[in-house]
Amino acid sequence: MCRFITYKGEEVTLNDIVISPTNSLIEQSKDAKKRKKPLNGDGFGLSWYPTHNDPFPARFVSIEPAWSNQNLQQIASKVRSQCFFAHVRDASVGMPVSQANCHPFNYQKYTFMHNGRLDQFAKFRRNLLNQLSNRAFDLVKGNTDSECIFALFLDTIEFADNLSTDDLTQALYRVIENIIQIRREADANTNAFINLAVSDGTSMVATRFATDRESQPASLFYGQGKLAIAAGKDFSLNGNSAQNTVIISSEPLTSEPLTSEKSDWIKVARNHAVIVDARNQVVTQAIPIDYQT
Repeated sequence: MCRFITYKGEEVTLNDIVISPTNSLIEQSKDAKKRKKPLNGDGFGLSWYPTHNDPFPARFVSIEPAWSNQNLQQIASKVRSQCFFAHVRDASVGMPVSQANCHPFNYQKYTFMHNGRLDQFAKFRRNLLNQLSNRAFDLVKGNTDSECIFALFLDTIEFADNLSTDDLTQALYRVIENIIQIRREADANTNAFINLAVSDGTSMVATRFATDRESQPASLFYGQGKLAIAAGKDFSLNGNSAQNTVIISSEPLTSEPLTSEKSDWIKVARNHAVIVDARNQVVTQAIPIDYQT
């Protein structure tokens, strides 16, 4: 089960969020706290939206573990952005470790990540691929369930590039509904973990979803507020501030205990979405989709 971060807010270096915090994504690649198997060493990736007038995000991925890649340290300390995604990968059984399989995935202005797995993927992979348009099918370069989900998302929005926040949200819900239907038809009835994140650089949506009512989804948290960064220390987010920075993360990035009344981090409820609009206002809502089993 991979780990990821999404960020939208004031301009920062990627280092401030991805590397510096106590429980940074680098730490989660070595010792994740919210999963049974703590290692996420099967590659990593970054995708960031430029601060100059360019709507298309950059992407850097590697099959090396995040903790040992010197290029990651250099890039993260120099690149500044107001919106970026970062991901460390734990490859599912049978899935190769390759650059084509590393998240985030991009198409034009869209950035996409998945934390989880579509269990029994081999039983319905062909059915899922057969649903794709030729345009979406041709974009699939690797062999992960995650990249297929992204292709399904692009078909769902018909490759449109002017979606509202609600359009983006509803498209992601339709993707989950479609996945559940495809799995039912293939008699793939075990739990699927579907924590997804997507952005067009303006809005951002993430889901925490499990198809089995008896199973917990993969962990997901968010924080918002005025960002305060102390050199070499954890940042803080003043949730009462109108100047909103929003971070969605598989795990809290800072060392502050979640039991604190002043905790920066809010646990996303099971089968809920976190929705961030163009003004960085945050809404959480129940995903209106029934369990598969």
